[in-house]
Amino acid sequence: MEQRDIAKFQGSLIQIMEQRQIGMNKERGGIEGLDEHLSQRVAAAPCMETVIEELQEALETACRISFRIRNISQKATLHKSVPWWTQNLTILRKKINEQRWKFQRTKGNNDLRDHRKEQYLATKAEYTAAIRKERYTSWKGC
Repeated sequence: MEQRDIAKFQGSLIQIMEQRQIGMNKERGGIEGLDEHLSQRVAAAPCMETVIEELQEALETACRISFRIRNISQKATLHKSVPWWTQNLTILRKKINEQRWKFQRTKGNNDLRDHRKEQYLATKAEYTAAIRKERYTSWKGC
């Protein structure tokens, strides 16, 4: 986050709080004035939840005004990545897909087909074990 984004957020928040909070001292302005006003408001409030809800609404509004919201494409939400996935697993996945393709398309030569089937099943077992290991390792670190 850049300094200008922070300054824009602070300016928006102060402006929103001034609009919503009648009695805020405009001469003191800035973050210090807002901080002082909020501390006085919290100390004098009979119900803390009301003050918190007002502050939360002001923060959300200031965020919407100050920061850009990125549109997430539908495709990105359909295919979520997992944190434990590694480049080695990607390579193994490509290797297993290639071996499965070769095995499935071998016709007429039963010896070659059996050999490719054995290779495919061995690689598949290695791939499954690697996935299981990576998932376990990621949870073990927590």
